[in-house]
Amino acid sequence: MSTGQVFAQNTTDQWTFTLRNAYINREFDSTDVKDTGSWSQAASLFYKSNMIDTPLEIADQPIKVGVDASVQYAVRLSDDKHVSDSVLPFNTADKSQASDHLKYGATLKVGYDQTLLRVGELWLDTPITSVDRSRQLLTSYWGTNLQSQINDQLKVELGRVEKVSPRNEENFRKFSKTVNGVKYESDGLNYIDLRYQFSPSIKGEYYFGQLEDLYDTHYASLEHNWKQPKFTINSKVKYFNAQEDNRNLGINAGNFGILETLKVNNHSVGLGYQEISGESAYPLPDGFLPELYFINWGTTGFFKENEKSYHLIYSYDFKNYMPGLKATLKYSYGNDFKAANGKKNEESESSVNLNYDFQQSYLKGFGMQLIRIDNQIKYGNDFSETRFFVNYKKSF
Repeated sequence: MSTGQVFAQNTTDQWTFTLRNAYINREFDSTDVKDTGSWSQAASLFYKSNMIDTPLEIADQPIKVGVDASVQYAVRLSDDKHVSDSVLPFNTADKSQASDHLKYGATLKVGYDQTLLRVGELWLDTPITSVDRSRQLLTSYWGTNLQSQINDQLKVELGRVEKVSPRNEENFRKFSKTVNGVKYESDGLNYIDLRYQFSPSIKGEYYFGQLEDLYDTHYASLEHNWKQPKFTINSKVKYFNAQEDNRNLGINAGNFGILETLKVNNHSVGLGYQEISGESAYPLPDGFLPELYFINWGTTGFFKENEKSYHLIYSYDFKNYMPGLKATLKYSYGNDFKAANGKKNEESESSVNLNYDFQQSYLKGFGMQLIRIDNQIKYGNDFSETRFFVNYKKSF
């Protein structure tokens, strides 16, 4: 669910043009596993219309209408590696990466007071349906969504999402879950999301999602922000629960996580713990749909059956020395899960994330991001991954 800005109906049309050059390469230590990756260039245009008054009124307030639209296009600049890289569409029949990639959609909006109804392409921020910005083109969804600011404390979102267009696919398709090589489809996701601001420093959320014929998800969280003159401590507690819906898919899992983050001046330090419980790994829909709400999320997810994971994250803002530059270091360790050979397994992931937004007026809108990831697993395939992005954004 988006922030309160969703309910501020814009008075002018808004256009956003973006360029994104993405180099992504994953190298496996084992020669038996092919390296994956690609180099691509994208150009995207996003449109949000002004909300226009209609002749229809309720309690002397007009019903407003508007439209949104998007076009995303990417072209591959690198040679075809003939292996799926989760960035570009991949043809499994002839083992080829697509040479280009086109996604588009449109949304009808109907607004009244602090309520907004959207039908068509949806950009969602919920535990099952989030927008993945970690690769090239963005994930989007298709369905109906109703958001309402009930009062100063409570925001409510209801929705039925019928289809998804993952980051590496062009078209919208049904949600699905593959279990033991068998693909099961869902006719849609029905959900409700409640967010409540208990006080200026405490907020909570409850979410229920029903992926029809697959599984149900419950999510609850509590967040506290303690601000002091010289430091800030942010505390998050989250719990997920997933249970299969009518089919014998073997889905029965919980996920408990806690994260404490201390911010002092330009420094930020976080310590997190996450534990998967139940009788299965925590389920994710097919199509590289990440679970960004997890306390600990990485390239391997740390959501395997019975896995316990710990992570330490440190960030520094160089604004006093080089404005626009930020660095983040993260180390994650997971254990107590089983490998395919039945033995107890363990894994770790370390990453460096550098972001720089150009401050010069003639380069306004340009930014660069470099991510280096090293993943190791006791029984499995170790790999290293490099991601380098050059971004440009212009709103008008």
